[in-house]
Amino acid sequence: RMTAAAANKFGIEYVLVLMNAKGRPVQGNLLVDKVLGAELHLLGPEESKNALEYARGLAEKLKADGKNPYLIRDHDLPNYVGMIGFVGCGLELLDQLEERGIDRVHIFGVAGRSLSGLVLTAKNLGLDWRFSGVTVTHEISLDDYIFRHSPTIAEALDLPATFDRSDMAVFDTYVGEGYGIPTQEVLEAVHMVAKKEAVILDPNYTGTVMAALIDQIRKGNVASDETVVFLHTGGLPALFTFAEELAAWNG
Repeated sequence: RMTAAAANKFGIEYVLVLMNAKGRPVQGNLLVDKVLGAELHLLGPEESKNALEYARGLAEKLKADGKNPYLIRDHDLPNYVGMIGFVGCGLELLDQLEERGIDRVHIFGVAGRSLSGLVLTAKNLGLDWRFSGVTVTHEISLDDYIFRHSPTIAEALDLPATFDRSDMAVFDTYVGEGYGIPTQEVLEAVHMVAKKEAVILDPNYTGTVMAALIDQIRKGNVASDETVVFLHTGGLPALFTFAEELAAWNG
């Protein structure tokens, strides 16, 4: 949806290929995509197994029509540009922490590009921030998704230090049955944070991270003298996709 919005601002046509989306209610992110005018290709389970080939086939058709398609999955920059954005987030976070005199920082977030950007900030400024990353799907290898881009982004930003797997604790036991299938712990986390902090989480990303944070605190794995920073990465429209599950949960 963010890509669709940006494309509209620059007058660029946007074609979206969504895996396992055929028959999905037009709600949440899908509704936003539709309102933004993206050309939607919603694939069923069998088509989704060859989603990249499907997208490449669309690109060839566009070329034949005289268009100049940019297939995101075939380029490296989209795979690490988000990390660059979160280097800036890390600098902003550092200003806020120093202003409040906060140290002993423990950051929880999705094990992905956002957290990697914060790690880059911390390592290159010599900060002793502690990082815990939470996976939200079984289908993506973190080595392929983020860690293989470590030297590329260091070179792109001309940084002396980059990140590796040892820089964050990775929790991969909170996914449940898979992406898009919220666990009872995630539903609890969404309700708890809404009631106690008036902060809305989504069941895919931030809800899964919060479920992990709550569990780690209950297990005594977060020190009492640490200041926890919870990295909220958005995703609000996804909340409405899970209306039935969220409304039925009663704790």
